[in-house]
Amino acid sequence: MMTVISAPGDLVVATNDGVGVRFAGIESISDVPIVSAEWLGTEGIKIYFQGIRSHETLQRDVRYEEQLVQWADLRNRDGDEAAGDAPSMPGQLVLGPVGAVISDDVGTTYRLSAGQVAGSATGWESTWVYLPEPPKAARFLTLEFTLDDEPTGKTCKVRLD
Repeated sequence: MMTVISAPGDLVVATNDGVGVRFAGIESISDVPIVSAEWLGTEGIKIYFQGIRSHETLQRDVRYEEQLVQWADLRNRDGDEAAGDAPSMPGQLVLGPVGAVISDDVGTTYRLSAGQVAGSATGWESTWVYLPEPPKAARFLTLEFTLDDEPTGKTCKVRLD
């Protein structure tokens, strides 16, 4: 079990392109989903972030929906190659660059292994998986939040129970 013992009061750990990003949780996970051979039977840490909903995010959602319709129309009319890739969800653009550097009280090196980012309509969320799992001797984790790999000045301390 993990218990957050210190964090920013509003849990806002970054602001990217005018949108606030909230630290939404941390958990220890076992049986990390098998996406690569590295994960088979592996345990790790999962960190969650959410984009804070605002007038700005609503406007971006509307623009995204318009772009998506235009892209689909082009694809139907001129084919996949002419249309190219679908537009990126606005939440992907905001949350993708937000992460954390994790450390513990015994010097373990944690690395980002995988993640998932989505965001349009009601939910802008990201999930990042870090490996390895904290060793039994570790008592605390420190999360130093980052934007484009640069510290945001926000941290969180987590007790490992």
